[in-house]
Amino acid sequence: MERRISVAIPYYNNAKFMDKTLELLVEDERINEIIITDDMSKDISQLRDLISNLNTNKIKLYENKKNLGCYHNKITAVSKCSNDWCILLDSDNYIEPSYLDRIYNIENWNKNTIYAPDRPITFPGTPSAVMDYRKYSDTYIDKTVYLKDFRESPFQCLINTCNYFLPCKEYVKCMKEGFEKYNRDIIDCLDSAILFTDWLTNNNKIKVVKNLSYYHRLHPNSNYMNGRSRKYESMVKNKLYMDIKNYN
Repeated sequence: MERRISVAIPYYNNAKFMDKTLELLVEDERINEIIITDDMSKDISQLRDLISNLNTNKIKLYENKKNLGCYHNKITAVSKCSNDWCILLDSDNYIEPSYLDRIYNIENWNKNTIYAPDRPITFPGTPSAVMDYRKYSDTYIDKTVYLKDFRESPFQCLINTCNYFLPCKEYVKCMKEGFEKYNRDIIDCLDSAILFTDWLTNNNKIKVVKNLSYYHRLHPNSNYMNGRSRKYESMVKNKLYMDIKNYN
């Protein structure tokens, strides 16, 4: 099979959510590598048991020697991938084969482009109205769109939900400066928004792919809800806006 891909999962204390996530990934032949970077979780033994029970050589578990935080652990997970392309997937979410079907229907994957879902399927409970990005389906997010819609809640969610398809080496290279200088205590609740913005300001593209969806779990223990950097949220958002505004 051509164009096999990796899945990069930055992990922290989500073993109770991982059964379905990993089972679906292991079953899909288009995925030949699942990278998990554990950020010193308290439930690491549960994760190890789950991986052992799946009895597959697809999964590679790396255990960080110190707690990196969300932003740095995302980049670390991608950096471990041996394939050219990966899905960067949060550990409390999951994808079904239809996600891969849609990705593989794209004839040529452009290495200066991130492919983002247009509609997360939120669960449990009533679907989230703000996590619906079909307004941007089949379009590229550019400076004009970013600045015009930045203060709108759906756009804020779009840039900060991740779970997209990306070129591994190009992504890690682009994020090298931020990896070395960003303070996790300030940025972590908006880690994906920072990654999204830095990718654009380095002459890259983000395309919102029509009918590309994944399952996004809403729960009170998410990074965004509990991140200690929430008090810096307004400051970081203002910086992101200005970074795009000043980008030529």
